[in-house]
Amino acid sequence: MMKNISKKNGIATLPIMMVLGMITLAVVVSISSVALNELLISQGAYQSASALSYAEGGARDALIRITRNKNYLCATMDCYSLDFATNGCVEGTGCAFVTVSGTGTIADPKIITSKGKVKSIVRKMQVTVTLDGGTTDPALQNGLITSTTWTELTN
Repeated sequence: MMKNISKKNGIATLPIMMVLGMITLAVVVSISSVALNELLISQGAYQSASALSYAEGGARDALIRITRNKNYLCATMDCYSLDFATNGCVEGTGCAFVTVSGTGTIADPKIITSKGKVKSIVRKMQVTVTLDGGTTDPALQNGLITSTTWTELTN
């Protein structure tokens, strides 16, 4: 005796494949989203570290200028700039803006402010410099840097 077997085998395959496809797509989109987010975070961290390095480079350049000329002043805001990349300051891809004020005495130390910039990220360094132990006696002033204090500014 033969049974009448229906030819409906595989009818559930299409909905199962669609559900599995949607789950796979959701997993792929989630992994891609996490990977993109990690890329953006690491890129921001790299740019921030570069901006800090550029700020330190600008401060070191100002220290060299003070070493060569103890009376060096450049007190206007962002008095001079240094490019660390081609057209760095024009394009904002890597530069430092530097200001130097003060005389170098204890009462009026030289203040170097350097802003490193990479795209929209800006990091600032301030270096306080005392010359000749902070003396105001002209006979004892020869421009020797006797003290520096490095601080990263958060504003």
